[in-house]
Amino acid sequence: MNLALLTYFIPAAFLAVPMYKTMGVYGILNNQWSLILAMVTIATPYSIWVLKQASDKLPFELDEAAKIDGASPLQLFRLVYLPLMTPSLVAVGTYALLLAWNEYLYAFLLLSSERDITLGVALGNFLAADDSPWELLMTTGLLYALPPAAIYYTFKRYMVGGLTAGAVKS
Repeated sequence: MNLALLTYFIPAAFLAVPMYKTMGVYGILNNQWSLILAMVTIATPYSIWVLKQASDKLPFELDEAAKIDGASPLQLFRLVYLPLMTPSLVAVGTYALLLAWNEYLYAFLLLSSERDITLGVALGNFLAADDSPWELLMTTGLLYALPPAAIYYTFKRYMVGGLTAGAVKS
């Protein structure tokens, strides 16, 4: 299982050129799907590791108790496992969102048309001008930082719940 984490020894910047060539082979360059697929590929090993660690902590007796109560596998998943895995799913989702939100290199490479660039790349284009409009740059930078902060504060209670899950008061 720890082999999935070994993929993080290879910096994401090293994978940019192969990812660019792969997206070109499949014909999805300058398409938002190419950036989505690239970000999913980068976030997947960590997500697998976190969810595997969280699922290993769930007791097997939950399955037996649900079978005795006559729960179907879908009910077992929806009513028992999903609420227990919510903190881990929120942690993985927050990690993936922040990773994708802050990604500049892949957005710059995979989306080159002016219509499809991300806000991070557009902020970089402001700096390429001879006389940068600093008031617009700072305002846009502040607005760019608000959605990740809002998402973090919205899901903070789930994150804290995940940190304290399984704690025993002594």
